[in-house]
Amino acid sequence: MPRKPLPDLSVVLTFLREGQGWSQADLGRAAGTSPSLLNDYEGGRKKLTRQRLEHLISFMGLRPERIDATLTCLEANRADSRALSDPADRSAESRRHVEAVAGRAGRLATDFARSVLSLLTLEGEGLYERQRADFLWTRLKRRSPDERLALVEDSKKFRSWALCERVAAESIEAAAEDPAKALELAGLALRIAELAPGEEGWRRRLQGYAGAFVANAHRVNGNLPGAAKAFSRASKLWEAGAPGDSGLLNEAWIPWIEAYLCGEQQRLPMALKRIDDALAADRGHLRAKILLTKSRILEIQGNLEASTAILREAASLIDVDRDSRSALGVRFQLLVNLCLQDGATEAEQWLGEVRELAGRFGKELDLVRMVWLEGSVWTGVGRTAEAIAAFEQVRREFANRGIAFDYALVSLELSLVLLDQGRTEEVRKIADEMLWIFRNQKVHREALAALQVFCDAAKREAATAKLARSVFLFLHRAQHDSELRFEAGKEAETP
Repeated sequence: MPRKPLPDLSVVLTFLREGQGWSQADLGRAAGTSPSLLNDYEGGRKKLTRQRLEHLISFMGLRPERIDATLTCLEANRADSRALSDPADRSAESRRHVEAVAGRAGRLATDFARSVLSLLTLEGEGLYERQRADFLWTRLKRRSPDERLALVEDSKKFRSWALCERVAAESIEAAAEDPAKALELAGLALRIAELAPGEEGWRRRLQGYAGAFVANAHRVNGNLPGAAKAFSRASKLWEAGAPGDSGLLNEAWIPWIEAYLCGEQQRLPMALKRIDDALAADRGHLRAKILLTKSRILEIQGNLEASTAILREAASLIDVDRDSRSALGVRFQLLVNLCLQDGATEAEQWLGEVRELAGRFGKELDLVRMVWLEGSVWTGVGRTAEAIAAFEQVRREFANRGIAFDYALVSLELSLVLLDQGRTEEVRKIADEMLWIFRNQKVHREALAALQVFCDAAKREAATAKLARSVFLFLHRAQHDSELRFEAGKEAETP
């Protein structure tokens, strides 16, 4: 007597599970379900609903569409079997011919549909996986670094490409405030990539992607040799995995991160080239942020006018409500540039919006720099008393935090205002208060040499506004280029 056929969804679960190389025990651990219940589902002893099946296969990284595709295949097999079931039937040959033609037509239709809908399918998969990654990240972020790594090592559901992408992005977010955390998260993203399911080519591509973020994290930690080594390895993996890339990852990240690294290495022409490569590869999501990086490279090169033009473009691309942090970064730097180019009147019009954005985040250092920017704007529009008070407040904050380079810059801005009023005795006092900077290891030799020229003149009460401005503009560029040379007595020029 023939065995009662299994329910279709039971067959689909068995097919998909075994096709992914998962045992019932593996799936049970990932989904929080007992293997015996899974066995009952697959054996038809317990009813398996479509909703429950979608939930189970999600832990194997599969979309609901795979259920429909498997059911279609199952029905096609049954149709073929029916056509051949009665050899004595005189119409069997005709039916076989019809089935063959239908099969070929179906394949053609499928190929056409695949070619038309591949982009939509890709976007759909990306959206689904990224939504899952958001959920998984909420679980990971509450854990300690060791616990996060243990979850990735022990559970397959924490090994998706989308979670790798999400953790890598979190590394970027952490870089400015917590470089050590940025490195930990980038390393976690790389481990997820190493354990991710899929063919070898795809996993290499994913490892190359995550490895670039590791390189960036080394860079923000001040380890340029480590960053260069990590990026070299990542680049090789990225290129080796290119044939296996389905287009889910944003390729713009790789040249963008390399551009940052080239900038730190003072390879500015290469940095600009890679920035342009990143802009060409970007799908629109990162354009404003990439433009911000380009503006900084142009600023380092001394092309402040071009840098400001790029910032204007970037500011126009960012939705303030959807990406407030990026909006703050771009607008803040635009106002700094405007002040350096005697554009304080225009900068004042933006000041309220930038101040409100800075207040949203509540980060102390952001707010300190906001006061500094206000001082620069007020200097340019003639609100001298308010500018002096702002600069004094910022100097105290930077001194308390030991932020030497910025302390020197704001001290020079304050000196400019005081020298314009002939208050040379107060400037001499500022020079005395800057002595601690010369013992700080984070200020490079050329910057110290320029600062020494100003301090020596101030102590003789011979410092001029022209000299203060010349040293200030030099330090503004030299903070990104330690090889820049200061020429004492050179006319102060806007970089």
